[in-house]
Amino acid sequence: MPSRRLAISYQIIKTLIQVVLLLLTRTTVRGSERVPRSGAAVIVSNHLAAVDPAVLVGVMPRPITLMSKVENDHGPLKYCMRMVGAFTVRRGKIDRVALRTAERVLAEGRLLCMFPEGTRSASLGAGHGGAVLLALKSGAPIIPVALTGTSRVFMRQFPWLGFPRMTVVIGEPFSLQSLVDAPQRADRERLTNEIMVRIAALLPPELRGNYSVTGPA
Repeated sequence: MPSRRLAISYQIIKTLIQVVLLLLTRTTVRGSERVPRSGAAVIVSNHLAAVDPAVLVGVMPRPITLMSKVENDHGPLKYCMRMVGAFTVRRGKIDRVALRTAERVLAEGRLLCMFPEGTRSASLGAGHGGAVLLALKSGAPIIPVALTGTSRVFMRQFPWLGFPRMTVVIGEPFSLQSLVDAPQRADRERLTNEIMVRIAALLPPELRGNYSVTGPA
């Protein structure tokens, strides 16, 4: 379980993020009541901008443990990641250390936060299967989340600060176990697609990307 020191540093970072969101953005959060008050879950979100992990830390009603790409583990960002208990994963390969860490987070009844696309994308791209493997092994439910507007926080031209309207929509938790009997490779691909479709259903049509047809209008 997280140490008292980590709990305090997480709350400090969360409070700072909330202040920034209040002063510099117009952020709307819908569906907070859908996050279980206790127990493990895998939060899966689309990924528009570098600020997305911070936004989720700021708005989620419970602490989350972020799985972040290893490239973020340097410079000032590294210290912020440690203060919120985030850990890194090596993309494009099987990172057993990261998988064991993720399994431990879920075994301790915490919220694990992942970006299934594995990288930032202007519209929803193809998902990877890590969330499926972890959810099936742990029995934890999946909570889909959709972010909009975060890519407008920082702009390339002056004024660089966008003061955007951002929306965070938290969907209904669902269990992968209820969708499959004996998971095979084909099932993992199908379940990954199911996760992405549920994220897409929370997004406006123009951001659904590869899943624009299957997502509801």
